[in-house]
Amino acid sequence: MHRLVLGTVQFGVPYGISNRTGKPDFNSARDIVKTAFDQGITRFDTAQAYGDSEEVLGRVFDKLKLGAQVKVYSKLHPGLDLRNEDAIQQSVADSLRKLKIGRLEGLLIHHEDGMRFWDEGLGGVLRRLVVQGKVKLIGASFYTPRKALTALDIDGINMIQVPANILDRRFENTGVFRKAQEHGKEVFVRSVFLQGLLLMPIDCVPLSMNHVLFYLKRLEQIASAMNLSRQELVLSYAATRWPSAFVLFGAQSVQQLMDNLRIFFKKNFVKIDENIFENIPENILNPMFWPKF
Repeated sequence: MHRLVLGTVQFGVPYGISNRTGKPDFNSARDIVKTAFDQGITRFDTAQAYGDSEEVLGRVFDKLKLGAQVKVYSKLHPGLDLRNEDAIQQSVADSLRKLKIGRLEGLLIHHEDGMRFWDEGLGGVLRRLVVQGKVKLIGASFYTPRKALTALDIDGINMIQVPANILDRRFENTGVFRKAQEHGKEVFVRSVFLQGLLLMPIDCVPLSMNHVLFYLKRLEQIASAMNLSRQELVLSYAATRWPSAFVLFGAQSVQQLMDNLRIFFKKNFVKIDENIFENIPENILNPMFWPKF
């Protein structure tokens, strides 16, 4: 089983604090997907709110004739009325049409706050989508460990998506990974590069984010001591830290994709002092609190 999942938000909208190239054009997106598939990656992550990401992916799958061989995970649009079954059914039908596939491997609630509608009919609607064969797994994307832990107790939730990286061990420290494994539920780790912030050149960090400089410089020191680049340190940590989780990552180019694959499968053993990165402020760990650029 290939643990890497290609995130495709960048196919639909410019993504990441360090992104200077915008979103890839269609040919670049096609080449990235083809290379990923040729390297064994069959899982792709998208969302209804990611601009035209679903549509671009669908065109790529159609061009490469991959529709029957890929597993796609998408998320309900955060602006959708989660108490309206017709709206949800239509949005899923639209996603399947755009993606040119017959079934979603996973459908997620985009924001954890949407879980409050689970017992108000949302859970039943999502279960019906599974019974109808439109979706295989149901899940949600989380920002806070407490809400993820609560969701793992719900029978209808098969998977969760959570942020985790070398700076952010909140979900690990609160037992989310352990509980998911005990309940037989899949964990998808996102933000291993913290939307590119962990790889950003020190001199390119915006003034409004200068509170992160201490941590980036510390990462640089640790990487240098191990004869690794910061990218190798951060991705190798993710590759070895959560061996039972799927790991999401994006790529702006084929070269970036291949670099990430090389590092991930080389699996440099990375061990750091667990006390180095403790009590990091949430305005660093959660992009929702970052200034708008």
